[in-house]
Amino acid sequence: IVGSRGLDLKVDNPESYGFRPKEMLQDLCAVFSSFASDDEFQKSCARSGYYSPELMQKALKTCRKQGLLVGESLDLFTLLAGKVEDAHKALADEEELYDGAPEEFMDPITQEWMESPVTLPSGNVTDLKTIKQHLLNDPHDPFNRSPLNLDQCVPAKELREKMKAWLEEKKKTKGSS
Repeated sequence: IVGSRGLDLKVDNPESYGFRPKEMLQDLCAVFSSFASDDEFQKSCARSGYYSPELMQKALKTCRKQGLLVGESLDLFTLLAGKVEDAHKALADEEELYDGAPEEFMDPITQEWMESPVTLPSGNVTDLKTIKQHLLNDPHDPFNRSPLNLDQCVPAKELREKMKAWLEEKKKTKGSS
């Protein structure tokens, strides 16, 4: 709504569709401001793929200019902008740590660092969040198509410990360079 293509949102007879972009932006920003202090929400915003500092500042400026948020809601939304920027920088630093990680530490489906590796009955390992998302859409093992439910996924504790040790070593190496 506030992005570069926001002005392209044109609708003939918007009232007949209930299209009220100003109210939509106000509602979105109010919801976002209510989660401003939640660390996980900040991280999710930062890693969503839709975040940019410019877009967040533009939304903040629009809220102020249009009077969409006032008082505590505006203060919280302003705070959120800074917190998401901090989370975005921290995630970028974290991503840099994962450069050169052994293949076994990367999720075979998403090619991202596994936070919580689990072993499936097929013997394949994937990240818990990846398999949870997959099972929402398809109750089968993505590797061999056998029926699968979350209870069958076993935490890969040994691999997780190996990953932690590798990451700690990488942090030490980065800190000393």
